[in-house]
Amino acid sequence: MSGYGMALRGDGEHADEEMIGYDRDAVRAEVVESYRSRLRSVGSIALSEEAVVEQLVQQASLVVDDVLSQFYGILFEDVISLPLSMEIGATRAEQGVHPTQSLLAAALMFEAAFPILARRLADDLDQEKTITIGLDLQRSIMVRLAVGSVPYVNFLLAKLLSAYQDERHRIARDLHDRIAHGMGVALQQLDLFEFYRDDPERAAGNVAIAREAIREGLRGTRQLSADLWERVGDDSLEVALGKYLRTTVPRSTRTTLTTFGDETDLPWEVREELYILLREAVRNALLHSGTTEIHVELEGADGVLRAAVSDRGCGFDVVATRQARRGGGLTSMRERAALLGGTVNLSSRVGEGTTVEVLVPLAEDPGLGPWNGWGARSDATDGGGTRDVDRSG
Repeated sequence: MSGYGMALRGDGEHADEEMIGYDRDAVRAEVVESYRSRLRSVGSIALSEEAVVEQLVQQASLVVDDVLSQFYGILFEDVISLPLSMEIGATRAEQGVHPTQSLLAAALMFEAAFPILARRLADDLDQEKTITIGLDLQRSIMVRLAVGSVPYVNFLLAKLLSAYQDERHRIARDLHDRIAHGMGVALQQLDLFEFYRDDPERAAGNVAIAREAIREGLRGTRQLSADLWERVGDDSLEVALGKYLRTTVPRSTRTTLTTFGDETDLPWEVREELYILLREAVRNALLHSGTTEIHVELEGADGVLRAAVSDRGCGFDVVATRQARRGGGLTSMRERAALLGGTVNLSSRVGEGTTVEVLVPLAEDPGLGPWNGWGARSDATDGGGTRDVDRSG
């Protein structure tokens, strides 16, 4: 039985072992050469690395063996099929290669192998054999593609779980450090009010502090609620970010939003994840940088969506932070970006500020990336460019 479990077809006229051995070696060599040529010509960075090409070539050889095994009704003992598919899937998952690359590789494999197999194994006028060869080839490739997708799905689930777990930890920290701390301060001041009741001026001061702590706790609770519930929804990413900046950033902090491009056809899941990523970057700048300026940028060009949040705050030593294994929020952001096939870059200098940059591929070409829909537009006609965020509302 072959690697994908189809019933074998005996064919007495092809049972000569010497002929089978010739067909196997010659056909594999021709298919591999054609497949290598197609992988080079497609221009995909992910499919051009030598290690990847060697894995795919080995996979193509096994696919040819599967088809020949079906055609001749015998099993080649050295065929090891599905473990390689699992290995390829796991490797691509670890490297963050998008599934479109696997689909592209599978399509190229069929295009390379089918004409050669049909020409070598079927007579020109034997349509039934040609169709059967095509079906066997398609099944062999698709089963390997399905098996290889399992590690990628597991990778995505692990990343998703990790990202949401980090979000839960962040919320727990905020509840403990901001809300619970504020409530503790309020209770302490109320206890002091009782203690200093005979000193009206001091007691009034305790009540004032308690009142402010409760107000701060209420503001923090509302902000946490907004972080959990606010999404892009029917708005554009630009509008949603503008609302968030207007309602979250203090009036004393100058805030600008720069946009170039049209996000009309950008998939909703990309917009939502980018919103969460940029919101987290703004939040971190407000909490940790002591900045008086925050600048948010969105730009789509050359097949890449670039989103960035920059501040002019205290900055920090990136290398030291990584060595100390701090920066859990950045890890979560990177995992979210990886789900989109993108990356997060961090740059910071002590005393000068920090920039968090998110890059997500946009082009329809599978060789460049999975997402499309952000086209260039003119500032003069479509309102792009840099502007201060309106705080009047």
